[in-house]
Amino acid sequence: MNRLKNEKSEYLLQHADNPVDWYPWSQEAFDKAEKENKPIMLSIGYSACHWCHVMAHESFEDDGTAELMNANFINIKLDKEERPDLDKIYQMSQTIITGKTGGWPLTVFMTPEKFPFFAGTYFPDTERHGLPGFKDILLRVMDFYKNQRDDISKQNIQIKNIFETLNKTKETKNIVNEDLLSKVKSELISSIDRVHGGFGSAPKFPHVNNLDFLIKTTEKDDKETLELIELTLTRMTCAGIYDHLKGGFFRYSVDELWMIPHFEKMLYDNGPMIDILCNAYKITQNSLYLDKINQTCQWAIEEMQDKQGGFYSTIDADSEHIEGKFYVWTDEELKDILNTNELKLFKEIFVVYDKPNFEGKYHLHVTKTNQECYINNKNSADLICAKLLKIRNGRVRPATDKKILVSWNSLLMTGLINAYKITGNNNYYNSAKKCFDFIRNNMWVNNKLYACYHDKPYFNAYLDDYAFLSKACIEFLKIDWNEKDFSFLENLTDSLINNFQDKENGGFYYTSDTHEELIYRPKSYMDESLPSGNSVATEVLSELYELTGNSKYIEAVDKSISSAADSINRSKFSHCSLYLATPNTKISKKLIIIRCELEKIDEYKKNIYALNIMNDNIYFIANNESVTIKGIKEKINQGRFTAYVCQNNTCSEPIKDYESLSAVISI
Repeated sequence: MNRLKNEKSEYLLQHADNPVDWYPWSQEAFDKAEKENKPIMLSIGYSACHWCHVMAHESFEDDGTAELMNANFINIKLDKEERPDLDKIYQMSQTIITGKTGGWPLTVFMTPEKFPFFAGTYFPDTERHGLPGFKDILLRVMDFYKNQRDDISKQNIQIKNIFETLNKTKETKNIVNEDLLSKVKSELISSIDRVHGGFGSAPKFPHVNNLDFLIKTTEKDDKETLELIELTLTRMTCAGIYDHLKGGFFRYSVDELWMIPHFEKMLYDNGPMIDILCNAYKITQNSLYLDKINQTCQWAIEEMQDKQGGFYSTIDADSEHIEGKFYVWTDEELKDILNTNELKLFKEIFVVYDKPNFEGKYHLHVTKTNQECYINNKNSADLICAKLLKIRNGRVRPATDKKILVSWNSLLMTGLINAYKITGNNNYYNSAKKCFDFIRNNMWVNNKLYACYHDKPYFNAYLDDYAFLSKACIEFLKIDWNEKDFSFLENLTDSLINNFQDKENGGFYYTSDTHEELIYRPKSYMDESLPSGNSVATEVLSELYELTGNSKYIEAVDKSISSAADSINRSKFSHCSLYLATPNTKISKKLIIIRCELEKIDEYKKNIYALNIMNDNIYFIANNESVTIKGIKEKINQGRFTAYVCQNNTCSEPIKDYESLSAVISI
């Protein structure tokens, strides 16, 4: 019996009609596996994943394959977006077993005790492209489980030992210094594609954490690095990885040109991409970035925000079982929609070598050669895109996964707040605030945060949820200081320190002390698609120490940074968000508290935001606002305008007028 029909996950529901007897992750499944002495087949994916759909159509919808699975395995389906803890554990297991990087769908065979003994990613229904057929894999695993049980037990011990070693700390000291940061920066710059931008070759991912590091550590007179940053972002905003009709970035590009993406749109990519473009705009004043910021923000608000305030997770790559069908165009369609002049300009801007670029159809992509034509004819290009969008809106849409995840929503809120600051568009701030209020009112229950919302909150929150939401809370406090939000921030960070911190070695586990017991408790400092939760937690606690002077925050910060030494030594350029969070001389940050009259506060905000400050933390507090927080309440107003500029735990004398403050922070 397939047990997925009562689940809330869009991904699990996609498999509810499979002939496979799927279980969700549950004790019932493990008890049955133990009772019947069967191995478990764990399949991990997510609703927008193209290759997950392919494997489902080829294997999980096939009666013969399902019969083999049902007779010999206990089969579990898992949504990696609901249970990123399990995904981290079994992706790592797959790497240990195979020596290869993982991906989705992830296919894991394990014992009833949850220890994996065989793993892979996508398997076709029959052998091809050097991959064995899935039925053959099932038969081999059945034989191995029946006849090689001693080998499985030995391997389980080895995997357990490796997991235990991963969380052991050999070196505990802060090794983040100016020399390390210079080396990391040099490595990153040397890895940038000088022709098309981005890091490395195909497939190309945005690597927003690396870009963020370069943007925030590059001086204005470093023309070479700024040109490479601009090359990367200009190519991304012009190329096929960007949806030119509606806005928003696709997951990644399968080629080095940024031309053909995997067509899923993920919330967790688009929040950071908005943020990156905002910071790049502050440096370059490139109007193309401003245009894409506005378009992507509007797409997120119009298509991804639920009426209650939260933002949905993903838009599928496929529609009508075909990847990219929603986004591409035939010659005939273009001729029907566009007039002769429009079609000519469309081909001059969006067509590569005057021929289709995706399975006999056209996916909009502005080549480097066509880039100048695009920018010079931007208004006409926008009109063409608007005509195409009107037609596209009548097509069968890819499915939207409507789960609301705290961590991903927090990343988008941070991007929207930055967009509000550089555009002055209150819709962006109001949208972010609506999301924040939804999370606090619906996903923070009895002083406990939940990670996921369907019709109600589900799943204990993870490190990323607490850390990213805390960062978003700080960004709201900078704009509108109030004790209610600060109290909420204190509750979130107290939970971080009390329930997630590795008290012995420092740093933060991915799961809380009260979480379900699993074969491994992940603790990672490396950035992945998302910034490391450890890094963001460190950043938040460091800023709280600056604000309050409370030693518990800086103690946790120091221990976290010191405990990251082993991880940094393994891969120096995989910790860019941690470097930005670490107090150091390479990245100068000021804490600025501005007290002023309420009726003038919006004017001062507008003027300060126009200075395009990036690394400083600036808080606006109205003179009539009651402040009880130690460290802030003594920064009293001494007239109509008072500013305090603090750096390295030392504050300036009060600055009594805006012009003097502007001169100080513009240096």
